[in-house]
Amino acid sequence: MFKLLLSIFILLTGCNTVTGSIEGTALGVVKDVKTTYHYSTCIFTKTQCGDLDLD
Repeated sequence: MFKLLLSIFILLTGCNTVTGSIEGTALGVVKDVKTTYHYSTCIFTKTQCGDLDLD
């Protein structure tokens, strides 16, 4: 019984870690896209280059 509970705990903990990693990667990609868009358009607009609001 103890081995079963321990196995379930380890599996659930592993899933949370994988989910957190995927979420972190997705947020990083979104920030990269926003940064690339900002720097590719700021020279053509009145927006100050480098004044990023990534949130």
